[in-house]
Amino acid sequence: MIKLHVSDPPIETTIRAEHVESEPSRHRAWVAWAKLIVLVVVGLWLAGFGISLLIQYTNLHQKFTARLEAAFGRPVEVRRYDFGFLDGPVLQAHSVTVAEDPRFGHEYFLRAESMEVRLRWRSLLRGHIELGTLSLEHPSLNIVRSAGGDWNLAEWLPKPAEPVHGAATRASQPGAPGALRFQKIEVAGGRIDFKRGDDKLPVAFVDVNGTVETDGPGRWKLDLASTPWRAATIVQQSGTIQISGDVGGTSSRLRPAALDLSWRDAYISDLLRLTLGDDFGLRGTLAISLHANTESGDSPGRWALHGRAELGQVHRWDLAARSDNPSFNVIVDRMVLDPQAPALAIEDASIEAAHSSARATGLFSWADGNSSLGQAARTPARLLEFGPSRIDLRDVVAAIRAFHPGLAAGVSLRGGVDAQARFAGWPLQLVNATASSGGADLTSAGSRELTHVGPIQLRYDRGQVSLLPVSISWSSPGTPSAGLFRVEASAKVARRSLAWHVAGGARQTHDLIAAAEALGLKLSPGWDLRGPMSCDLRWQGAAEFAGRLPIGWIELGETGTRDMGASLSAPFLNQPVAQIRARAELQPNATRISLASAQAFGAHWTATFDRRTADLGWQFTLAGDRLTAEDLDRWLNPRWREGLLDRMLPFLKPKPSENTVPENFRASGSVALDQFTLEPLTMRRLQGNLKIEGRQLELSGATGQLYGGVLSGSLRSDLAAVPVYQAALGFSHVDLSA
Repeated sequence: MIKLHVSDPPIETTIRAEHVESEPSRHRAWVAWAKLIVLVVVGLWLAGFGISLLIQYTNLHQKFTARLEAAFGRPVEVRRYDFGFLDGPVLQAHSVTVAEDPRFGHEYFLRAESMEVRLRWRSLLRGHIELGTLSLEHPSLNIVRSAGGDWNLAEWLPKPAEPVHGAATRASQPGAPGALRFQKIEVAGGRIDFKRGDDKLPVAFVDVNGTVETDGPGRWKLDLASTPWRAATIVQQSGTIQISGDVGGTSSRLRPAALDLSWRDAYISDLLRLTLGDDFGLRGTLAISLHANTESGDSPGRWALHGRAELGQVHRWDLAARSDNPSFNVIVDRMVLDPQAPALAIEDASIEAAHSSARATGLFSWADGNSSLGQAARTPARLLEFGPSRIDLRDVVAAIRAFHPGLAAGVSLRGGVDAQARFAGWPLQLVNATASSGGADLTSAGSRELTHVGPIQLRYDRGQVSLLPVSISWSSPGTPSAGLFRVEASAKVARRSLAWHVAGGARQTHDLIAAAEALGLKLSPGWDLRGPMSCDLRWQGAAEFAGRLPIGWIELGETGTRDMGASLSAPFLNQPVAQIRARAELQPNATRISLASAQAFGAHWTATFDRRTADLGWQFTLAGDRLTAEDLDRWLNPRWREGLLDRMLPFLKPKPSENTVPENFRASGSVALDQFTLEPLTMRRLQGNLKIEGRQLELSGATGQLYGGVLSGSLRSDLAAVPVYQAALGFSHVDLSA
């Protein structure tokens, strides 16, 4: 028996041999394909280079320029052409300038560093040139509106191709305008300027990027983004404006159209700088979205718009942003624009805050004639109406805090106001308005007092303002009725006259001042008035009455009550003036203060003070029981206010305010003292003429009794940090032994 054995190694050897033989064939195939691709690329490049030379040194340069002139409808200048096949048949023009129609000026219409025109293979194979996609690199476009209201862009915007049944006919005609229009326009790093006649406007759009392309017969699709810019204006973050949507051709005046516009990542200050040239010290964020579409039917020329604007963190420029800064949303549910009128109708709009809201309607017409907005306008009409509106006082406090630095941190204002207003003219002016409230409560952190404002009725009608009497009262757990004031006002705007009437009283004047300072009104910086007060005051005259004294009277303290006098702390006095009972009579040309009693400088005083408007100072008659030079120094010398740390570390002492020292205070009059002590001398029944100029006091014509004799002479004192006294005395019949 014969046995045959077949081993594995011969089989492996056969497979390996076949594999080795296939590798060179595959390598040769890849090399062949690579060579073919390189040859095709080099051939296309050489063909493009050859065509570029052919265009440059033959009349093809003029022919291509003529084709571009037919496409733009304006003279075109091109420095050089390049042609390539790598991205398809592409004609690249360098340093392109498209001239302007003389009707719109003599500046260029369009200028670009380079312009790429993609040609259609089908048209080239047929021996024609049809422009496909136009790519513009860093173009600059001037949009001009002539004095007659025509736009230079209207006759150039790309027109879509005709329907299919007429496309072959138009394409077969060389030089047919329809065949020369672009199917798509691409823009990279562009700029758009605006002109009114020969005047170039300071506003422009830069960094324009996007596309404009056909979207079916008679339709164009837009998708553009740009950054707003204004000449000689520095902006922080102007944001990006994005516009997208569909529009019709120029033959149909861009109708029908549906566009979406958005402005994101912008600041309110930059919006104001770009539109008005000044930001007016306003800060905050801004976001705008708007949808616009043309209407069909009986009024095809109108545009319907709706959108919203979001304003956040609104505050004053020199105040830091806070989490409670007010934010507003302006919502337009329907707004109609008639460009032919031209007129704009706001049919439904609203303004919303955190707790408040207001409805708005309006109409703005800028030309005589009939408007398609449903109203015949013989004369231009501009009006804006708000109402009904509900304003929550919490939003008012947030707005005050965002624009006024003095509002206390813990202030709370509860209540609401119902308001309506109507504006007319241009610029808009208030015609009439009403505001009413059921009342409001004011509280502040760390204070037990509650300030209550009664019902409010405010009316404005064609320059006449009236505020019906409003009651303002204070209360606390221990004193349910701490004070009551009534306030009413009227004004005539045309005559710039304003009248206020305030009458009432408070058991504690400090509560009244604290309530005003909690709202940021610094009535008396550095001063503090405490105790009962009552008044009846009227302001009347020019609207700019700030700083003018009212007419009426003010009483401090209660007559006949021992412990109900008022007290006054002044920044230049080391101790308060106590037990004040006084009445001030305020007249248009004179002021008279009658001081029944006061404790100051260690003495008890009575006095009268008179001042006329034309006088430079006060005239007074002053009487006191006993006074010492030591008490004067203790009350007026700044060193008495220094503590231990102030004396040990004087560099830590705050710089005194310039208004704490009454350097400009002027007064003169007669003074009578039962006793005056200037150690070691004591004078009785001293009287004379006193003149005060700031911290300098001069007593002249003084007479008195000195130890059984008669004293006469004068006294000068300078109450500076180190007081100085100068006396010139004459005396007779003085008992030297005393």
